[in-house]
Amino acid sequence: MPSYKLTYFDGRGRAELTRLLFAQSGKAFEDVRVQGEEWSKLKPNTPWGSLPILEVDGKMLGQSIAIARYVAKAVNLAGKDEWEQAIADSIVDAAVDLFPPIGKYKFESDETKKAELKKNFDEKTLPAYLQNMSKQLGKNKYFVGDSVTWADLAVVSLWDVLPCPSEGALKEHCSRIKEHPKIAEYMKKRPKTDF
Repeated sequence: MPSYKLTYFDGRGRAELTRLLFAQSGKAFEDVRVQGEEWSKLKPNTPWGSLPILEVDGKMLGQSIAIARYVAKAVNLAGKDEWEQAIADSIVDAAVDLFPPIGKYKFESDETKKAELKKNFDEKTLPAYLQNMSKQLGKNKYFVGDSVTWADLAVVSLWDVLPCPSEGALKEHCSRIKEHPKIAEYMKKRPKTDF
């Protein structure tokens, strides 16, 4: 059985999807959380000069989505066949597309510009995203097939940054995934962090 070591900063951020995959699957992994000075020492030894990194039996992989995709396949949460895997990948890609506009307004230092960016996000970007995701989910319990995949976990990881939708199928989906026993247990026990 492979040994997994996930290294990231002390926050949810770009490593949380992978942590959720490990939680859902019940696979053991070492969750290394790097603090300030540790990062400057570690950075030159990472594949891309960034975190997260995943070490599997001593081999190192960088880039958050590549890591999550690898783990999803390794723990059988990628989809049951190539078509399901492709649909799951498209849902994950769409979820990831929302992070840059969130980051733009969250990390903007000019308060006037920040307010404009947030207003545009709330009034244009987010409603379009929610409409498209609702269409993809339809009347299904899960985005792909009849059980949890990495697509469901990727969308739910967004609700760490944004509040769960307040109505409709996405609200039900958010609750269903967050209340899944293994996910609920993980979320209850995970460290409380700012991001």
